Amino acid sequence: MPAWSRRDIKENGTTIGRILYTPTTQAKYRELKGRANLNRVNRFAQRSSFHGGGGIKKVYVSAKLRTRPSGAARDNLAGIGVVNPGYVPANVHKAHLASDRFGGPSNAQNLVNEKSRINLSAHKRIENRIAKLIKAGTPAGDNSPTRNRAGLIVRETYSAAGKPTGRLYMVSVMNRNNNSRSYHKLEFRPI
Repeated sequence: MPAWSRRDIKENGTTIGRILYTPTTQAKYRELKGRANLNRVNRFAQRSSFHGGGGIKKVYVSAKLRTRPSGAARDNLAGIGVVNPGYVPANVHKAHLASDRFGGPSNAQNLVNEKSRINLSAHKRIENRIAKLIKAGTPAGDNSPTRNRAGLIVRETYSAAGKPTGRLYMVSVMNRNNNSRSYHKLEFRPI
């Protein structure tokens, strides 16, 4: 497992955010799951809250994670809406809250506008860490793309203008080698 617990994300030599990783507990995972207050349908659920003026304030996402087969086609996101349509930075990307890499849906409840550098660097590094955690708990030869590998709770917060102000990932990973679970907290904090 990679040793990093903190990673700075830079754009043109300037730090634009920070990733933090720490192991956590079942109690902390369940606490966030309780605050999210979601019932998954087809392995996914989402709930939003709004600022007084109507803009998005916070989104919770809950998902059961799988592993997408290598080379599987990705959805075209061009015509799909996002949770925070008011935020359109230069080099905007549509970013999945629950990654499509792990079976997260490509729908307006699971997509947000994000700066491309943050999506491709910060959130991609977090996805890579989650993938390594899942791989460590997967027996050799178990390649089933439909098997649940982990549980995920995401909380993302937004400014009144819809700009993401931080994303928290709590992950419960099943170790199918010894029938145990491990719990992990990953955060992205923009600067």
